[in-house]
Amino acid sequence: MNGQNYCFCFTFGNYIENIMTKRTYILLIFLVLAIASRFIILAGPAWANFSPMGAMALFAGYYVKDKKLAILFSLLTLWISNLLLNNIFYATYFKGFSWGLSPSQFGLFAAITLLGAWYSSKKVNTRQLILINALSSVGFFIVSNLLVWAFSTEIVYTKDLVGLSACYVNALPFFPNTLYSQLIFGLLFFKGYEWAINRLKAIA
Repeated sequence: MNGQNYCFCFTFGNYIENIMTKRTYILLIFLVLAIASRFIILAGPAWANFSPMGAMALFAGYYVKDKKLAILFSLLTLWISNLLLNNIFYATYFKGFSWGLSPSQFGLFAAITLLGAWYSSKKVNTRQLILINALSSVGFFIVSNLLVWAFSTEIVYTKDLVGLSACYVNALPFFPNTLYSQLIFGLLFFKGYEWAINRLKAIA
């Protein structure tokens, strides 16, 4: 390899390494923004279930190449925000320190992350983004309320179709915020990240 080719390869290698480092840095910024955005709920009851967590899980599943790491990022973000909310803002609802751990909640967001990983084989497209975010919202609504009906000790429903129907009917007022936040944050995270990466390539 002559000096000119070596210089080109070295420069190109440094460029790729620089872009990948910045790419990871931007990912971390978006995950921090997701944690901060979860505190929108403190604005009042009207904002219940308006959360970036579902969109963040899809985002991590799509962009983090190591899917185990993507799930870890999603659950870590959820756990940190749970710790802050439960122990600072909702401390009166818990006896002592809350570890913010919920197996069913973590399982649902891990599943959404895997949905994002499945979607990662496709190029970001606005129409598909809307569909995949809507799908995750509907899936979350169905499965989370099924788990509430089956296992909740705080809100107890009869273990029959009447109780299951009542569970879903009672949860319906909260679904619009789940859907709206998923769509808004989903488009914001995906489109914002693509814009940031393209800007980096343009100025590199």
